[in-house]
Amino acid sequence: MNPIPTPRSVLHALAPIGLGTSDVESLTSYFCRLANSHSCSTNDLTQFVIDRIEPGRWATYQGVEGKSRFVWHQRAISGLGDGALTWASALSELTSQSCLHRLTLLPLQSVVAPKGLMATQSRWCPHCLHDDLEHKKTPYFRLVWDISLNKACTRHQTELTACCPHCRQSNVRHASSYVIPGWCTACNCFLGQPEKVGPIEHKSSRQLELEQAAQIGTLVATTSSNAFSPDLELLHDTIDTLIGELDAGVAAHFSKRLGVRKATVHYWKNSRTPLTLDSIVRCAVHCNLDVLSLLQGNLTHWSPPSEVKQLALKLFYPSTIAKHEHKTYDWSAVRGHLGLELQSNNPKSVAQIARSLGIDERLLYIQVPIETRQLGERYLRFRNTQRNEKQQVLHRQLHAVCTQIQQQGNSISMERITQLVDTTTLNRVENLYSVLSGIAANDEHI
Repeated sequence: MNPIPTPRSVLHALAPIGLGTSDVESLTSYFCRLANSHSCSTNDLTQFVIDRIEPGRWATYQGVEGKSRFVWHQRAISGLGDGALTWASALSELTSQSCLHRLTLLPLQSVVAPKGLMATQSRWCPHCLHDDLEHKKTPYFRLVWDISLNKACTRHQTELTACCPHCRQSNVRHASSYVIPGWCTACNCFLGQPEKVGPIEHKSSRQLELEQAAQIGTLVATTSSNAFSPDLELLHDTIDTLIGELDAGVAAHFSKRLGVRKATVHYWKNSRTPLTLDSIVRCAVHCNLDVLSLLQGNLTHWSPPSEVKQLALKLFYPSTIAKHEHKTYDWSAVRGHLGLELQSNNPKSVAQIARSLGIDERLLYIQVPIETRQLGERYLRFRNTQRNEKQQVLHRQLHAVCTQIQQQGNSISMERITQLVDTTTLNRVENLYSVLSGIAANDEHI
């Protein structure tokens, strides 16, 4: 009897973690672990994969060998776009693991729109990473952490964090050439520090976040298994049924129930295009339905949510509404005041004078235009004079510094000037380089 030959693969046939559960691993995490299993950088593994996807695409960038325009950690390889499909298929071929597309959101491609789907920051639950290490398991990144709508961990009732508890820097989860899932790429400290992250606040908004996180966890657990086949047309038919059952077919009432615009619901009914994940989860949460039943059109055990009636409150309102008193101004007296301001030795802006009189400055330009414009022009001349005097003082300081540098036998450069003049002073000089060129040209010692 001939033994069954062992299947071979180009890369290590690394098994993904958490398939079929809400803690399924993301393709980003799998890629980082694959690089570690080969003792190479993510940059080298990226070049290896791209050379097989599209030979010649990995080229030098700005003359630097090994540096490419392709930055792998800026790609949503765990999402549902073309990048996720390309990388999942390439890594599946190279590792002989045919299930890597289930580490992405590709199973939702037919019903979920990509807009706002993936998080713009790399986030994690420190309690989950701590549990991995505590139970002697390999720390890894969960797929639910990369979904923008998910803000909390339902298992530990904790908000997801995006900052290292040690160095307080963000974007340190996997944005590096050398990544060990669970450790900061900036300070190399462990990211799982639950004692530094408290439990989630029990507020109404936080409760909604936990419900959304639970719905997303259930959805991800199902998509990472083989028993999931969403249907876009069935999804829209289910939403039409919910509108009819809950709000008598009035889309405006249904949009108010979900907290979205009326035009959004009308667009759903007319376009029959994929919905954003936020819209799908809103429908599920506010209609007393789980996401899977909504996507698969299963309303067998569905019952409408019970309406909570608002209690009548005895509110005390004032008998009459206070009205704003109509103001009248003595414009001849105002004109006289503006004339005195024109003769004052301390120029003021029109806004300052208007505030002192309790009048809108726009009314001054309408009722007393000549004096108001004269005051504005006078104040601008005063400000320009002050600015020119300050610039002359700064020019004299620079002239003295340039003379000192020249007397020491050195050539004038910005490096030597910044050693003698603080940055704040230099930033206040207008047209700094032109001023320095003029000093050098006019000074006989330079």
